[in-house]
Amino acid sequence: MKSLVRYNPIGEEEKAAVMRVLNSGCLSAFIGAWGEDFHGGDEVKGFEKEISDYFDVKHAIAFNSLTSGLIAAMGAIGIEPGDEVIVSPWTMSATAVAILIWGGIPVFVDIEKDYYGLDPIKVEQAITENTKAILVTDIFGHGAKLDELKQISKRHSLRLIEDVAQAPGIKYKGKYCGSWGDIGGFSLNYHKHIHTGEGGFCITNDDDLALKMKMIRNHAEASIVNSPLTDLVNMVGFNFRMGEMEAAIGREQLKKLPKLLIDNQRKAQWFYERLKSNENITLPRVEENSGHAFYVFPVQLAFSKNDGFLAGLEKLKLPGLVSKYVNVHRLPMFQHKKAFGKGYPWSMAHRDVSYDIGICPVAEKLNDENFIGLLISMFDLNQSEVNEMCDLFEKALSEILNEA
Repeated sequence: MKSLVRYNPIGEEEKAAVMRVLNSGCLSAFIGAWGEDFHGGDEVKGFEKEISDYFDVKHAIAFNSLTSGLIAAMGAIGIEPGDEVIVSPWTMSATAVAILIWGGIPVFVDIEKDYYGLDPIKVEQAITENTKAILVTDIFGHGAKLDELKQISKRHSLRLIEDVAQAPGIKYKGKYCGSWGDIGGFSLNYHKHIHTGEGGFCITNDDDLALKMKMIRNHAEASIVNSPLTDLVNMVGFNFRMGEMEAAIGREQLKKLPKLLIDNQRKAQWFYERLKSNENITLPRVEENSGHAFYVFPVQLAFSKNDGFLAGLEKLKLPGLVSKYVNVHRLPMFQHKKAFGKGYPWSMAHRDVSYDIGICPVAEKLNDENFIGLLISMFDLNQSEVNEMCDLFEKALSEILNEA
């Protein structure tokens, strides 16, 4: 099929916003010391206010990436060397690495295959006296089982942190993803629903966590002097600050989010209509009173993709094909337990945490055999183009099934 038009949410509003910043001459107003400019410039502060209003939370903290935001979140909740944090293997590597930065030990727990989020039953089984937090990813655009995970976190006095990179503006059972836990983190990377090129933000209703994240964002070791914060735990500073241009773009992007989500959901509905009658695939599910951002349109096959189906799709050059998803525990860092120096932070672990192949059978089997994703959020698809993509998909499916 012909080349598809890359999704581009940037318009005249963002261009005008950038010019507003350039004309002001102020590209950043952060100072790494407590005082008037500790919180950044007018655009950053305006963006944070608009985010908090959108999600109906007390605090929003803008970062230069969600990776930075997750690192700050892990620091703010007080993760120390040897502390265990339960995390999904079915996520971007930065989710787990944010734990390592503070000496924490990621404990990978398997997913449930309907919505690809952490399996609450397996989460509860994995909790030990060393567990300090659950870091859950709302993957592909649908919330994990956040109500159950919230109950588990309360029952065991654990922090619950959400990585909502792929589900901005989506509600799970009537409540925004990102607002179920103590902190929710969102990505503004260039291939997300809304973006500032690079960037991210976290939201929270906890005053203390908000201030600690702002400290870590902006040279905490210096900024804490003369501040109202007296707790020195993890007050090691970074420069995770967002610039004024990125914030100005973000303010315009946030306004567009509801419409952009509707547009993406319309594309997904076209895929549903074309593929719903095929008994050899399972299409994505959406829980009652919940939404889906469809960052990826995930499909599960009733057979192994390695039997020629994947090769057929690649030969047909199906656009936006995601043939695998990351199993983070399989990365060399975790297989060899080497991150900092010759073995830190595992040298500080209270027990031997396993990263053996086989510890997350659902995630591993999906990755290796049954999962195919379509990155429909990357393209401005019309219904005709969706039909062409479905034609390619069904052609490859027909060929492999006829051979069988």
